[in-house]
Amino acid sequence: MHVWAGRLLIGIAVGHLLLAFASLIPQLTVLAPDGLPGVISAPWHPPQMDRQAAFWSSLGSFAGAQLLWGIWVLAAAQAGQRPSRGTGLALLVLTALQVTLAPYSGFWLNFLPALLLSANVPGSRGAEATS
Repeated sequence: MHVWAGRLLIGIAVGHLLLAFASLIPQLTVLAPDGLPGVISAPWHPPQMDRQAAFWSSLGSFAGAQLLWGIWVLAAAQAGQRPSRGTGLALLVLTALQVTLAPYSGFWLNFLPALLLSANVPGSRGAEATS
């Protein structure tokens, strides 16, 4: 189950980044006329809101952290280690907050890996304790 949770986290993050970059690349010269370093400069006024939205929906989004989270979960599962149940509960709480703040979003997809990580698989700890 944890292998699938890790794969789902990675897949959702990569999918989000691909969609964000696909929508960002055609407008890159408009969004970053002076190059990427000036894209998120302060202050945030209405003339720069399109630049801010482009950054926070791609590189500045949760997708990068989610990708790392998925890689960690997958690596732990493949090494025979089981991430703590708190890992799944933390993702569940975070996802519930994200869905509350942005109900018309892809955050709903994170409920499945969160529930997989939160599930207490009977016998999985008992097998480790007896060997």
